[in-house]
Amino acid sequence: MAFRFCFVLTYFWISEWILLAVAYLFVGLRIYARLFRAREKLDTSDWLLIVSALNALALIICDTLTYQMGVLDEYETSVKLSKISFASNYFYDFGMGFPKLSMLAFYWAYFLPSNGVSSAMRKTLYGITAFVCVSYLVILFDDTFFCGKDVSVQWSQEEGACSVFYAPEPFILNFTLNLACYFAVYALPLILLIQGVLKPSTGVTVTFVLGALTICTTMVRFITLKVGTGYSSHLSSLEPDV
Repeated sequence: MAFRFCFVLTYFWISEWILLAVAYLFVGLRIYARLFRAREKLDTSDWLLIVSALNALALIICDTLTYQMGVLDEYETSVKLSKISFASNYFYDFGMGFPKLSMLAFYWAYFLPSNGVSSAMRKTLYGITAFVCVSYLVILFDDTFFCGKDVSVQWSQEEGACSVFYAPEPFILNFTLNLACYFAVYALPLILLIQGVLKPSTGVTVTFVLGALTICTTMVRFITLKVGTGYSSHLSSLEPDV
């Protein structure tokens, strides 16, 4: 039993750090292309991507700490574990907004009237940006104040104490808003592609494929945690995303 637990623990730990390394490779390639190939300064989209990468690092550090405390096996709750779980909620739930904002910042720089984008589509971009920003502000406040103004109740060890990490309501709300934001962010380039404004290319295809994989992963995660295991947001940070 102990050997099996150590194997599973090592598997999760190594898998997450490998995925993070791969993500950092792509981030590094984009920064390299911007600075040394295009010889341009980093723009808002690039900086938001860097913030996303740092957020992913913080999330996986939280995961690693919880693995070391035995969360994949029988374990006892503690103030330290509860605080780490509470912090990981921010890095996962709210942090998921940074990659989307990075994409939106890219849209603002690229989808210009000079590139054939109509004023109606620009207004749509305003609406999508506002929707994404409001959604993640709602997630931020929900994660912080779901249990009331006294945030310290989140790491209370009293039986029956409120914890957003285990509560089903914020889990469902955050999933719904996150998924809706994914569809909203990918809707604009899809419409432009259908209209012929955005020309088909390998880069566009790869972008949509990666987006589809991310959306599918998000949905599978929700089904697994909500239906398959009966958990709500327990171990919610096991899925890395940059």
